[in-house]
Amino acid sequence: MSRLDRVAAAVVFGVLVAGSAATARAQIVGMPLFTNPRVGTGIRIHADIGQPTDKGTSIGDATVVQGGVTLALGPVGIGANVGVTNNDFKAATNGAAGTETKATASALLNLRLMGGGLNPLSLSIFGGASYDVSAYNFANLSSLPTAIQDSIKSANPKLLTIPAGAAIGVKLPILGLSVWGAPRMVFTKVVDCPSGATCSTKNDFRWAVGVDLPILGILSIRGAYDSGKIAGQTVSYWGVGASIGLGGMR
Repeated sequence: MSRLDRVAAAVVFGVLVAGSAATARAQIVGMPLFTNPRVGTGIRIHADIGQPTDKGTSIGDATVVQGGVTLALGPVGIGANVGVTNNDFKAATNGAAGTETKATASALLNLRLMGGGLNPLSLSIFGGASYDVSAYNFANLSSLPTAIQDSIKSANPKLLTIPAGAAIGVKLPILGLSVWGAPRMVFTKVVDCPSGATCSTKNDFRWAVGVDLPILGILSIRGAYDSGKIAGQTVSYWGVGASIGLGGMR
């Protein structure tokens, strides 16, 4: 294994462990955007898996895993999340990471405008950003010829994603089950482009729907479906997860 591979493996694994404490969740490609507007004071630790619905993607390799923390104070909710594909996670933990290995860190702020408590309806607005962190970011690429640097960047494009939208939720009188929907606009920009290249940008509309099922006020199970355009093409995902904590939902 080259020195670059060893450094990349160590750093990316460190990002997986520590990233959730420094960033908040927005959107990781391949993972639905979980945005239940029924936020309430509390803190929760969560873990999720996501999968594209494209029949050409195999279960496992294309699966995305994410984890982090959600903190809410009154009507304001903030999360912390980091996610990777299953392949990248295995590469980082097995010491086989290369320049293509990356994780995605993200940030989201959710502000509840109405609802919660005894009111079954809730409405919130949200906005945030996510950013890809590639293994080559931690290598000394400046020591390499420009052509090699550009080749690495071209083969491993990084995205800056900024979602902004609104979410509406309803709490049903069945086991405290909540259902929600969230339309949004997503601004996507390719960053850290090769020298002389113009980084592309795109604005797309996406939407997500989901359910949350609290269990004894401590554990919660959730699922979501996310669809819409990415760079002009319709791409859809499904995801499921669970969280544990005190409060954080209403």
